[in-house]
Amino acid sequence: MVWLKAAGIGALVVLLFLVQRFFPRRGIFAIFCLVLLGAGAVLFMTQEEKTAPMTAAERAHIAEQQMIVADWYTEYQGLIDQMDYNWQQYHRILSDFDADVIDLTTAWERLDELDGAALATLDTLARMEPPLALDDENYDLVTAIILKARAYAGEQRLTIRHTADAADPERQITEVQEEQSRRLRDVMRSEAPAGLFTAKEILALRDNVDTRD
Repeated sequence: MVWLKAAGIGALVVLLFLVQRFFPRRGIFAIFCLVLLGAGAVLFMTQEEKTAPMTAAERAHIAEQQMIVADWYTEYQGLIDQMDYNWQQYHRILSDFDADVIDLTTAWERLDELDGAALATLDTLARMEPPLALDDENYDLVTAIILKARAYAGEQRLTIRHTADAADPERQITEVQEEQSRRLRDVMRSEAPAGLFTAKEILALRDNVDTRD
């Protein structure tokens, strides 16, 4: 790189100045100059490796992979949006019950209905498979993303299911609304998934299908 070579020249000049100042004896100075000249020669003989531009065939293949990934990602993102929506509804139900906007029976019915939506999303993810036409590396990345999404959706669905069970009017051990709400919150805090961490795989996948040189 040009800036690296320029920095090297500057460093050599500074070193020569310092050696001349602190080692005035000509023999030592000459030896040091030879060493620096040798290092400088190596620096300038080393050429920056250049990546060969993609051929038309390589570019076409990557573009094809890009289309396959884009089609898959559209479906995947739809499922992620559905999971986000389910989770927002889950927290809304808990907040409404906590604020006494809805009663326990209504909270239980809504949680039970939401559990059905979460289960449907999980079932769709369970059937999702990586496109067979993907290159091995891209196939493995998509597989990793799907497996993480399945695990997250499974934890999300169980949290909703167990919260619904805790809200069942027939299973209450207290009639105090504040204590009932606290019990639902405890289920949420203990079982809610930490998050869906797929940024690493998605960024790698995007880099793999980038057709820019």
